[in-house]
Amino acid sequence: MTAKRTMPPVEEQMPVLMSGVDYGDAGLKHEMERELRALIELDRPLRVYLGIDPTATALTLGHTVPLRKLRQFQQFGHQAIFLIGDTTALIGDPSDKNKLRPMLTQEDITANETTYFAQAAKILDASKTELRHNSEWLAQLTFPEIISLLSKFTAAEMLRRDNFRKRWDDGDAIYLHEFLYSLMQGYDAYALECDVQVGGTEQLFNLMAGRKIQEDAGQKPHVPVTMPILVGLDGKERMSKSKGNHIGVNDTADEQYGKVMSLPDDVIEQFFILATNVSRSSIPEIMSRAHDDPMGVKKRLAREIVTEFHGESAAQAAQAAFERTVQRKEAPADMPEFRLNGAQPLVDIIVAGGAAPSKREARRLFEQGAVTVDGRPADMSEQGRSGSVIQVGKRKWLRLV
Repeated sequence: MTAKRTMPPVEEQMPVLMSGVDYGDAGLKHEMERELRALIELDRPLRVYLGIDPTATALTLGHTVPLRKLRQFQQFGHQAIFLIGDTTALIGDPSDKNKLRPMLTQEDITANETTYFAQAAKILDASKTELRHNSEWLAQLTFPEIISLLSKFTAAEMLRRDNFRKRWDDGDAIYLHEFLYSLMQGYDAYALECDVQVGGTEQLFNLMAGRKIQEDAGQKPHVPVTMPILVGLDGKERMSKSKGNHIGVNDTADEQYGKVMSLPDDVIEQFFILATNVSRSSIPEIMSRAHDDPMGVKKRLAREIVTEFHGESAAQAAQAAFERTVQRKEAPADMPEFRLNGAQPLVDIIVAGGAAPSKREARRLFEQGAVTVDGRPADMSEQGRSGSVIQVGKRKWLRLV
């Protein structure tokens, strides 16, 4: 008599779990799919983890791409592990960088990670998610253990990475501590005894390093599941808070909606696929209307994203606000007020009023002509006047009092 399965059928899980997965190599995808199927056939909950380094205070829609994949594993009954890379963040992942990343202090990292799990829980089921920090084991490694870890990899292996190779060919410096990142992330896989690791396609080298470390230690190597990279608001570069081209998980409903509406038309389908829960089978039908009604399709995308993080009523309100302030160019009735404290330059006002994150960004907005006072282009050095209305970009307003 055949024992009854305790997990969902393999044929039910595989199409979902492999949906959207990309390795950049058909042969590798076939091998990883075969290994994942074999793991699922064991009919037990798999240990599946995703690690994110707290290099900034907020998660972006780019982070939600692998988070959604982790959630799919979780929905099938597998053990989801959300790992905060508080030690790997001391180096910063060089995978997609063509130059040295600025090093963070431990204080920076601690401050950045404060709300990470709460933000991730907007996608994951927090009650069924295991939260870990890699300082639990990486901070405990002795120098002999680090030497042993280093001995498993060669300099040639590291220099085969595209970004390191480019820097080497260009004569740019590559620092020894950058080589450690892949080993540290690989050690995470070993310490967690994971069966599957979810990440972005740029992470594949790091994930494969984890397989090597696990196998060397006598563990069965995990299966990497890598997802495509989500582009930012420019439609070209990877979404990143440091580049200012991001949509934040914690952005307000109006901010999220307005940012989506600013996306180039040619990336809308990618956002439907990677940044929403819309069924992939229905996306071709949605996109078929893009030629005749591109604005309507983009509004559908914006509503989907805002609804997930803020609810349907907030999405409807954000759409109404966008149509009023951007399409009909009406000033919002409930714009925030900023109380003047003597003579203050406009550049200081829009930072203090929250319409720009920093003076550097404020100056850039002025230089682009994106700041107006009472409908006319503004100069950053002019003083604010009580009663004036400042518009910053298309979506931010301040009334001076």
